[in-house]
Amino acid sequence: MIYGALILVVAGVLFWRAYRHPRPRRWLLPSRALPRAIAAVDRQHRHLQAGGLLGESACEKTKTHFRELLESGRADLVERELHAGLDFAVRVRALTDLGTPAAARLLERQLTRELTTDPTERAWYWVDVASALRRLNYAEALPTVLHCAEAASNSPQGAVLAAEAVCFTNFPAVLRHPNRTLSRRALQALTTAARATRAGAVEAPALIQAGLGDTLADLTSRADLCADPWLTSALIEAERYFRRLGHWARFVPPEIRALAARQEVRLGGTSEQRLNWLGGAPPRLLARFASADTDEQGAALRCLFELRADVTKLFPHLPDRRAPWWTDAVRALQWSRSSVVGPVLAGQAAHYSRKARHHGRAAVVLTALRGHACYEAERVLLRTATGTNPALRTAAVSSLGWWTPFDPNNVVGALRTARTDSDTETRRAAVSALARLGERSALAEITTGLDSEEPAIRQDAAARIATEELSWAWPDLETAAESNDPDTALAAAEALESLRERLFGFAL
Repeated sequence: MIYGALILVVAGVLFWRAYRHPRPRRWLLPSRALPRAIAAVDRQHRHLQAGGLLGESACEKTKTHFRELLESGRADLVERELHAGLDFAVRVRALTDLGTPAAARLLERQLTRELTTDPTERAWYWVDVASALRRLNYAEALPTVLHCAEAASNSPQGAVLAAEAVCFTNFPAVLRHPNRTLSRRALQALTTAARATRAGAVEAPALIQAGLGDTLADLTSRADLCADPWLTSALIEAERYFRRLGHWARFVPPEIRALAARQEVRLGGTSEQRLNWLGGAPPRLLARFASADTDEQGAALRCLFELRADVTKLFPHLPDRRAPWWTDAVRALQWSRSSVVGPVLAGQAAHYSRKARHHGRAAVVLTALRGHACYEAERVLLRTATGTNPALRTAAVSSLGWWTPFDPNNVVGALRTARTDSDTETRRAAVSALARLGERSALAEITTGLDSEEPAIRQDAAARIATEELSWAWPDLETAAESNDPDTALAAAEALESLRERLFGFAL
């Protein structure tokens, strides 16, 4: 009896220790690899997105076969042949070339069919069908396409789906739809498409030709003074789109250049109204926050972060870590102007860093400390920069160098040590931090990338300068933006506009 009770007590203690101090899982078996069929579909669609072509003979043969089936009233057999696999894109292309109402209805039904359980593969099939329906001008399918774009919003395919939705001819009408859910999905797609254009994930000429600039200008003209975070995000992207349109116009085809110039004029005409609207957005979002639902609160916090608004009054105490928007709230507190927030966040970072199961939260808080120039924050960052967890080291090192150090010798010494760290991301963060502090060798290491022979390295260097706010490299970016290479020039122009916004906001 005594031994049984002792065993139960020991088991309880061991369970409690395992719960409070979890160990990383070390499985003997490797992690599940992506199935070959799914990987093949992913490669096929990436090839098509890069300008690749489907086999013309296969498309023609399938089109003839489908025409015979549809003419004989056997649409059910056609739909049965629309199954997951590499041939799906060929069959969608065949139905698109047929262009009949029956073919369009068949394609629309594929958006609601469970073709596969893999989210990546499913999203690519949605892209195929959405593109086909857009080319067929089948406006009735837009609500379903928007639903699919929302479902795939956390994947790269979601950006392509959003761009396809924006290119539907009836998209501007859906933005004004009285159904709140549908209009919100349209606003999300508009925002995602504009962001994807800036990131180079979708081609700017296609969206210019679809009238994205006109849609954004119209949205500004009729925007009510409301606390809508999705409308706020769309107007933020409208201003960013306007500031980049002139750069993109240099490299679009001649027949689209005049269209881009006209859209730039329209967006310029609504710029003052848009900036005034965005200037009043933070107070409206803050006032509505308490009565908003969870999704709206998360969207509002993301907007407030982008607008660099002070959200201190929303959180008299630290944000509830059980809330789904906890990460967004801590990120937004980066811009708090209260002298109390920095030391409190530093204490939280130190607390979370001590426990392995809280290291994810610790990285979020450490990143937010870059906005708080206080001794407590610097001390915690220096301590964590020499820790054992590489993710925490990277977060701590990347938050150094944003203000004049309280202890320059220790900060510079820690960064130089981190520059030789075994972790690649930590080394990269250390070089960026030293460059922010004005160390010439670190700055030269980054700006040298703008002159690399590899386009990917040039683009990465430009994006890094903007992300790390290396204003020392502004002249180098201006030189790169004048390059004759479209990819380099556009990446440098994006970095210039992003850096300008980070340093001066939307005022200039």
